[in-house]
Amino acid sequence: MNSHVHKINRDLIMGWLVIVGVLFIAYCGEVLKGERTVQYLIIFMLVTALPAFFCLYLYRKKPDMMELRYYIVSGYFIMYLFSVMTGSTSMVFSYILPLLSFLVLYHQPNLILITGIASILINLILIGMKFYTGEMTLATSKDGEIQIALLVLCFGGSYLATKLYDEITQQNMSYMKALDEKNNQIQKMTLQTITTIANTIDAKDEYTRGHSRRVADYSAAIARELKLSEERVETIRSVALLHDIGKIGVPDSVLNKPGRLTQEEYQLMKQHTVIGGEILKDIGMIPGIDIGAKYHHERYDGRGYPEGLAGDEIPYIARIIAVADAYDAMTSNRVYRMHLNQEVVLQELKDGAGRQFDPEIVEALIRMLEENRLENANPSSVSDNEMNDVTRILSRVMEKKEEKTAQKMLFDELTGVYNRGNGEKLIREAMEKDSGCLMLFDLDHFRWINDTIGFVKGDIFLKVTAQCIRNISEQSIISRFGGDEFVVFFRDILTEETAVKAAENFISEIHSRIKEWSALEELAVSVGIALCEKKTAFYPILQKAEKALYFAKQQGGDRYYMHRDNMITLDKNLSGVDLQQLVELIKNKRKYDISVQYTYPEFDKIYEFVKGVARQNNQQIQLLMFTAVTNDDSRVSVEEKDRVMEVLENAIIRSVRSSDITIKYSSTQRLVILMNMAKEEIQQTIEHIMKEFYKMYDKKEISISYDTADLSETEE
Repeated sequence: MNSHVHKINRDLIMGWLVIVGVLFIAYCGEVLKGERTVQYLIIFMLVTALPAFFCLYLYRKKPDMMELRYYIVSGYFIMYLFSVMTGSTSMVFSYILPLLSFLVLYHQPNLILITGIASILINLILIGMKFYTGEMTLATSKDGEIQIALLVLCFGGSYLATKLYDEITQQNMSYMKALDEKNNQIQKMTLQTITTIANTIDAKDEYTRGHSRRVADYSAAIARELKLSEERVETIRSVALLHDIGKIGVPDSVLNKPGRLTQEEYQLMKQHTVIGGEILKDIGMIPGIDIGAKYHHERYDGRGYPEGLAGDEIPYIARIIAVADAYDAMTSNRVYRMHLNQEVVLQELKDGAGRQFDPEIVEALIRMLEENRLENANPSSVSDNEMNDVTRILSRVMEKKEEKTAQKMLFDELTGVYNRGNGEKLIREAMEKDSGCLMLFDLDHFRWINDTIGFVKGDIFLKVTAQCIRNISEQSIISRFGGDEFVVFFRDILTEETAVKAAENFISEIHSRIKEWSALEELAVSVGIALCEKKTAFYPILQKAEKALYFAKQQGGDRYYMHRDNMITLDKNLSGVDLQQLVELIKNKRKYDISVQYTYPEFDKIYEFVKGVARQNNQQIQLLMFTAVTNDDSRVSVEEKDRVMEVLENAIIRSVRSSDITIKYSSTQRLVILMNMAKEEIQQTIEHIMKEFYKMYDKKEISISYDTADLSETEE
């Protein structure tokens, strides 16, 4: 829009000056012929040329000023009025069309109407005065009539034409304005995205975080010291903010390598300038935005890269950024060295003048450093009003993205708890200083939830779980360890009783949330618990919590279990899905609950096969479930439990028919599927299994219980 106004103002000024020049030459000819006096010519120039040059001055000062059109029309009208009052009728006509041409350029009907009415009134007054003095009579009024008719015709026609065209013009202007705003928004969004990427690259390790922002500040300070315009300073700042954008294409292993780069790695590193230039080259919002990214590693002596430019061949902005970039590199800690002291930095800058750096530019930085003016000249302290729009956007984005990147480096973005790296570090430090309790929380069937119900619901489950974990204790360090796992260290949980109570409260709160919000219906969380003493290593305790979690999951999930020196208690009530619950599910839904399908896919597949065979042969299906139970709250090792289940499996295999099937249903349960067996035979089979089991296992800590069910009535 501004460029359009600029162009119109320029054309009008130049057209006016051309007309003034033509009239001046014409009047000079008339002076030579004796038709005009020199005094008349001087007055004409004062009346006509001075307004023209005044408008030219305003145009030079502010070329896109909307109000300039009114000054131009007023000045031209003064020239027109002077010509009307001092010239002949035929001369007046020579000004009408040029004047109308000016006005039509504006596409403003009201301006034409006002000017036309004023012109007609002035001419009517002049004609009236001629009648009064006797210079014009009715017999000689033909010129006057033609004069008024032409004025009415020219201004009236122009008014109607402009009125019709005005609507289209206004629509076009609105469209162009909207298009310009849209382009600006797109450019700003693009810059925000690119700046985010650049800042993310800066934040890859603690040594380079904030590098781009500092280089931008130093570049702007140097530009000011070089007496560049404020507009140019802000352009340089914006270009410098994105000078390292190309590092997105360089592997982390090369960027953060502590030692000397190999030749291949160095060649790969050098490509970041070309990559950066390619990324930025099509962004037109900032002039030369790709220059800083592409050429900031060129050297003044021509030994830089990527193109080996030398001296003035290197773009001026890139030479400034190169000095600022080198200064920040020397004054910042890097992975391979600590920052250099001020004396060394100054000497390096002086030695690099004329070789690595432009002498004039590096001298400006040295001068500020020696006079301790760099901090005061640092533009990072300027107010928003002193920045242009682009720089303000980029600066704010950089600040916000640095904060967000720091947050991402510490916390999990979805749940707000510590991410794995920082969480593990903090838990290790806490376990070194304090005794406590490590709990492992795992969402049951989470993969199935994501794949079947959707990731949105999975995210909700994770957030709710994290909230419930926070409510357990304020003295906790919560870390998201994986997609569906949270590892938590509690400083204030020191006994089994408090740990069990905390786990029970957690599961109770989960169940309460489910009752309050039906969307959480499939949410279930299993918990593994392990107590630890001060100065205990992290991973051994984590392994204990994992074993306890595994046992809780094998009991059907949505349960907690405490690890007690590798000892466990086998309780029939721990079965998450016992035989009666399974039968109930089949009766009510005629298919297995999805939690059973996901947790025990082997049973699901085998049962579907057996059911198909039973239908074809018109046979009945019976189920037997055997559960290992500890007697009198005895505790046994995990290894002992596994041995018991192996003995039970052997006892079943020895006792059932070849057509019957047995499968593992949980870590303490074994299921037997019988085909078309009478009740008496079922009881005999059970007794045979129990006899075989106790024949092979004679310890008293564990016994075997059983349940039976007939599935015939559940079949269609």
